Amino acid sequence: SMSFDTIAHSFETFYPKFLLDYFLLKDLPSLFACYNGEKIAYIRFRPFIGSNDSTKCAEISINVVSHMRGKGIGQQLLRQMKEFAKQQGYEAIWAEIKPENIASKKAFLAAGYQYITNASHEIMQQGKQVICDVELYCAKLVKAIRKKTFIIAEAGSNWRLGDINRDLQLAKTMIDAAKEAGCDAIKFQTFHPQSVYVSNPGTAVYMSRIGQSDDIIKTLSHVAMPHEAISTLAHMCKKARIEFMSTAFSPKDFKAIDPYVKRHKIASYELAHIHLLELAAKSKKPLILSTGASSIADIAWSVDYFRQRSKANLTLMQCTAQYPADPRSMHLRAIAWMHSYFQLPCGLSDHSLNPLTAPLAAAALGASVIEKHFTIDKRLPGPDQAYAIDPDQLKEMVSHIREIEEMLGDSVKKIDTAEEELFFFAKRAMQAIKPIAVGDVFRDGKNMAILRPGNQKKGVHPKYVYEINGKKATRSIPVGDGIQFGDWK
Repeated sequence: SMSFDTIAHSFETFYPKFLLDYFLLKDLPSLFACYNGEKIAYIRFRPFIGSNDSTKCAEISINVVSHMRGKGIGQQLLRQMKEFAKQQGYEAIWAEIKPENIASKKAFLAAGYQYITNASHEIMQQGKQVICDVELYCAKLVKAIRKKTFIIAEAGSNWRLGDINRDLQLAKTMIDAAKEAGCDAIKFQTFHPQSVYVSNPGTAVYMSRIGQSDDIIKTLSHVAMPHEAISTLAHMCKKARIEFMSTAFSPKDFKAIDPYVKRHKIASYELAHIHLLELAAKSKKPLILSTGASSIADIAWSVDYFRQRSKANLTLMQCTAQYPADPRSMHLRAIAWMHSYFQLPCGLSDHSLNPLTAPLAAAALGASVIEKHFTIDKRLPGPDQAYAIDPDQLKEMVSHIREIEEMLGDSVKKIDTAEEELFFFAKRAMQAIKPIAVGDVFRDGKNMAILRPGNQKKGVHPKYVYEINGKKATRSIPVGDGIQFGDWK
């Protein structure tokens, strides 16, 4: 009586429906729960189409055999199924419960579900549409990938040319350009080479390819961030109404920027810098962690170390430590994989040359953060200018990402409201092609056919053609009118 379909079915009629409707989610199959060899409960997962965001979610229903009810089994199974769904990468599980089903509501609430709202549930029973009132309950499994991608314009050291006054003017130009492009933040880099490399590191091969043949210490000394400039840059960003960020490369740098930032970013090569992780945890601010040139074990250690010390939001960034990054080295599918494996938001720190390809693909894959190096002029000196994009390209990138966010829509296939007009006008259904009187026998191709209804009333799904064929009409049906449930017997 507490099920939505309260009509008894025979095996012959139920089994085809079972095969069609009960295994729509390949990674969340329908399951039996067993106790001492006896099947004591049945769990069914289905796509949930009531969510209007990009959350990966499913609907759950459960039925416990009568002699095992009242023992907390349903509650225990619901908890286990939350973990099972979480392991499959689902972010929320929903349930539809009849308002009078007190026992189920108690079980779901005890299992960590929350009441959300009232709704309605439509089912077909014996050829008739039945609408039931329901209450919706939801269990959030992980923090969903945010719908709006956080876009960071990476200024890096591209604002540093050697004269601090001139540099600050260039920084202001870049801040204004990032804001105009629609970015959420602009990020700088705070480092001093002596706290990054050993005293005799030599020349970086990748820099020599772009004409930077000096010792890496000398090269980085030209673009290092003076701590005195941090407050000025932060003030410029505040005035432009764009978030100020800066990557710290040493504990001293971290402490210098901490008062001015809402969130921290740790670069790929600093992923295992235990002192930076400790400071990030103590700051209680969100942390973005790049994973270039890192193994799963490296990432897992850093994630665990930070998580043991902080409950702040943590985001991982897929990153390829190559400048510029070869397209074949990007491995963008790792964004979705890391999100599923670590149960954390994941994004992309992009070093590829193309201004659009990787960021747009990352947005389509669900990246929560996208970071891209940009410059005012690629001809300016510096190690990161050559593979950076210009302000016009940055603006185009942001615009396309926002458009992709709109296109992503729901995570379950359904009929969108934008399709409803043509669903009723052009989607084929069972329509009368001749006047049909009460008592007339329905004949496929003679007085009815599978046609597009246009502006006439839409009939039932073509799958009912063989059920209708040969039956007698219960009402008079004019030409063009759709054949409805109850029109045949």
